[in-house]
Amino acid sequence: MRLKPGTSFSRSEEGSLSIETVFAVPILAWAMTATFVFFDAFKTQNVSQKATYTIADMISREEAPVDADYMAAMYELYDYLSGTSGENAIRISVVEMTEDPDTLERSLALVWSHGINVAEYQNLDMIEDRIPNIAPGEQLVVVESEQEWTPAFGVGLASYRFGEIALARPRFAPQICWVDATGCSTITGGGAGGSSDDGDPTLN
Repeated sequence: MRLKPGTSFSRSEEGSLSIETVFAVPILAWAMTATFVFFDAFKTQNVSQKATYTIADMISREEAPVDADYMAAMYELYDYLSGTSGENAIRISVVEMTEDPDTLERSLALVWSHGINVAEYQNLDMIEDRIPNIAPGEQLVVVESEQEWTPAFGVGLASYRFGEIALARPRFAPQICWVDATGCSTITGGGAGGSSDDGDPTLN
């Protein structure tokens, strides 16, 4: 490349477009691919979250005891709503606030728990800090889901397992019982009645 007479190198605007293209095209291609991958990750998380809320809302409306077949159907529904299958997992638990009649001390109790592709809970150590304060005798349905996500292109993001949790109060019955009535007895104390509110089932 020759400079025009009287033009310094620092002020010259002459150049080769092909050289600029060599630098610009790879960066532009990476940016477009990364945008697609990041969008897909956020979309997967959003769909997983909505599917988890849907499962929690459905269980909160049950009046009859639920069983393993019902839970298998919820897992299939989650697969359908999330658009993936095989690597997903769901765990559904019911917790209840108990109150000692003598000391009036309150504590959360695990009524029952059932998991598909993930172990069921034996206690509430892992989620107790995520349960809001509820009235004595009141129950909450806790639905947790896990979904595996793998990026379509290598742009710096590794595979990730999205985990979501949704809480819902029983709507039409005071308690959600397992088929053998495990942990389900006559509830005493305030706040035992179910709610027919059709609002958002999640509790923040």
